[in-house]
Amino acid sequence: MLFPSEPSGSSFHLGDGDPSDSKPFFDMEGDEATPGFEAGIPYWSTSGHRVTYASGKPAGKTVRLHLRPGGGEQSFTWRDGALENGFIGGPDDLLNFEATVYVRVHEDNGTHHSMSWKMRGGQHTKPEVARSSCVGMDVPFGGVSPQAFRELDHPTYDHLSLAPSFDYQLQEGRWLGVKVVSYLVEGGTRNLLFLDTEPFDASGTPRNEFRLFTEWHDRDGESTGHYNRAATWAGWETTFRVDGWRRVDFAYPSAREIVPPTS
Repeated sequence: MLFPSEPSGSSFHLGDGDPSDSKPFFDMEGDEATPGFEAGIPYWSTSGHRVTYASGKPAGKTVRLHLRPGGGEQSFTWRDGALENGFIGGPDDLLNFEATVYVRVHEDNGTHHSMSWKMRGGQHTKPEVARSSCVGMDVPFGGVSPQAFRELDHPTYDHLSLAPSFDYQLQEGRWLGVKVVSYLVEGGTRNLLFLDTEPFDASGTPRNEFRLFTEWHDRDGESTGHYNRAATWAGWETTFRVDGWRRVDFAYPSAREIVPPTS
């Protein structure tokens, strides 16, 4: 971990647990996951499920790992209650947090590639579009730049291109550690995306050599197109989403409340 845990805060770590037995703290929308073990790395593999896109792009495959360390249910949206109460679900939601997963993708599906951490939000459902109430950051693939986005209403996105601190594009068949850190600052949040491109040593132990890949300040009052509101509430659901691949391996998903830096 990069930042110290908040002793009184919520946390979830799958570890060697079975994804199907981890509700309400971990949910895969009913997708099956099979265990694997390779080069000392215990992991889970899933083919996800079919997804259609509001953009009209061809249907594809999606994998969604929903982490809900505070448990409970969604209570509010960004339009109704989240700003006033300071959270989407309840007081145990993640406000200043660090979320991590190790991932490996296989078999390019040929459409709509994306990999992102979605944070500070809730469920993505229609017709209650405001329940998403989230923002996020993407890992690039195919020569594009990394991006941040606001998706306060589902499925209306505002995307922002970010500058990477080193060159990286997602690679098929190779493990990648993906970590996001988000915490409150004056007037909004600071959001940091870290990558570990060689995440395991010869014994399969995580190296924990994450490097800052890019960052984004979500500033209240700054328009990104559809929205000018920063997501400053605590999130009920933190989601790692991967689209465009027929099979996805993942290991050690976790999310926890942190003690944020003071400078």
